Amino acid sequence: MQEYRKNRVSKVAFAYCMAFLLMLIFLSSTFFLTSKRHIPNTEKDQYSLALRGNIITKDNFTLVSSKQSYRAEIDLRSINTDKIDLFLKLFQIYSGISDKQISDIKKRMQNHKKRSYNFVLLQELDTKQANHLKDLAKKLYTQGFFKAFTNNNGRVEIRGLSIIEHEEDRIYPITNTLTPAIGYTKTILDKNVGILKNVGVKGLEKYYEACLNPLQDEKIQGLKDIGGNIILNSNSLLQRKINGCDLYLNIFLKLQKNIEQAIDIRNDDLKANEIIVGVMESKSGKLLALVSSRRYDPQNRGKDLSVLNASAIEYGYEAGSVIKPFIFTTALQLGKLKKNEIINTYGGKYKLGKFIITDDHKEDKMSLEEIIMYSSNIGMIQIAKRLSNLEIISGLKIFKFSEKSGIDLPYEQKGELPNHKKMRDIEKSVLSYGYGLKTTFMQLLAAYNVFNNDGVYVTPRLAEKFYQNGRFVELNDEVKTEKILSSDAAKTMQKILIGVVEKGTGRKALTQGITLGGKTGTARIAERQGYASNRYNSSFFGFANDEKNNYTIGVLVRNATKPYSYYAAQSALPIFKDVVDILINENFLSIKKEEPTTQTLTLR
Repeated sequence: MQEYRKNRVSKVAFAYCMAFLLMLIFLSSTFFLTSKRHIPNTEKDQYSLALRGNIITKDNFTLVSSKQSYRAEIDLRSINTDKIDLFLKLFQIYSGISDKQISDIKKRMQNHKKRSYNFVLLQELDTKQANHLKDLAKKLYTQGFFKAFTNNNGRVEIRGLSIIEHEEDRIYPITNTLTPAIGYTKTILDKNVGILKNVGVKGLEKYYEACLNPLQDEKIQGLKDIGGNIILNSNSLLQRKINGCDLYLNIFLKLQKNIEQAIDIRNDDLKANEIIVGVMESKSGKLLALVSSRRYDPQNRGKDLSVLNASAIEYGYEAGSVIKPFIFTTALQLGKLKKNEIINTYGGKYKLGKFIITDDHKEDKMSLEEIIMYSSNIGMIQIAKRLSNLEIISGLKIFKFSEKSGIDLPYEQKGELPNHKKMRDIEKSVLSYGYGLKTTFMQLLAAYNVFNNDGVYVTPRLAEKFYQNGRFVELNDEVKTEKILSSDAAKTMQKILIGVVEKGTGRKALTQGITLGGKTGTARIAERQGYASNRYNSSFFGFANDEKNNYTIGVLVRNATKPYSYYAAQSALPIFKDVVDILINENFLSIKKEEPTTQTLTLR
């Protein structure tokens, strides 16, 4: 019995001891689980940069694109000093960098200050280099190459080789084509993700910033595996990547390049400050080419900041005789001119205030058509006398002078018209042949288009549509059309402008089988002290049509310095002819074939 009691006491004591031991284990486990543990962090956030959209021509060539640029960095606390040489050797092999580059990295490591342990090994890595180094990082991580350390928050982590998206590079593969209209970007730091992104500054890059700019970067969050990669599951993707839109232009790259080459050749001879050419589809307002001789590489811009401006919309100037058709049409519309009327032109000489106005084509009298065909300043003065100040200014405003054309480019200038209340007779007279106002190349191109488009004004447009989120969006809403001139008046003016090419000052542009019309203009350049004696702007604005296609074409030559070449007939007109020839060669225009005449052979 006593033996039984002893066994029972032993069993109870053993049970109490086991219970106490289990209680200690439980309490120890609870304390361990709830206390700060020095184990590596297993969570990771990863961002994938959304890119700025591409800019693509009508013939599907990419003018502008973006690519990711990476940087390689390491936390110096994660690497043993005796392994640095081996690490750098492997880094060189996988990245493909030169001995000099790796030597520079070693020097920077030696001179690195202890204030920051994060060390950037290399920047501007391309995608291929980044992928190779990511592969190296995984291998080193799984082989236990890197050691754990305690960070400032008291947590233990391993930070090995990190390959991080560093910058969005904006690429212009065809260098200076379509500049300055295409514009350029600048990089700014996105503080949320620590990445340099592009923002439009000029040109199309600026105007379509909201569309081209990426909408949302991709963010992934989750646990890391042994290789440092995120373990993907249904909850990993927090937000998807949404790139900027792809912008599709009306510009044809081949046409643009051919015209750029043509004006470069011409300017080798003319030595002008700038030559500007625009080709617009008359009915739609689509710009098929917008060319300047002052071009630049958006990735390597020089110190001359004026080159960055789009002169076609930002340069205001007195246009000279290309203004005449608009004042002529105003008088015609208001019934101030009679059909078959003859105007006194005083033998080509006329006293205007202190000055003697002379015409190149010296006639005592001219018909209405001849005043435009031979560009008579004296004839235009007589027509302007029949108009009040308000009528002449209102007539110019009908054609949108002193208004922005609405083209899809930023910083467009409105130009200037004189105040009709303060305008003297002499000012009205010189206004009739293009002095005393300021206009832009694009205003004139859009205004001349009215004569070739049945009296309808159309907004000029460089872009046609954009692609985003799996669908195309047409930009038709941005194009405005307005009937500003009667069809009869437009046809009358079109016929007169055809006469300029067939019989008048534009004969050098004549091309058989194509309907051509237009007007020359030469004007002295205004300076602070008055008008320059040897600096001129010369231009030709007109149209080229075949049986199916109608195009409005403008040419401006700014200050040609070759002797005796500043007149429009010697500078702008031959360039207009070059453009027409290019349109024919590139099948934008088709020469009308003359029907063969049948001859009757008489036998004797």
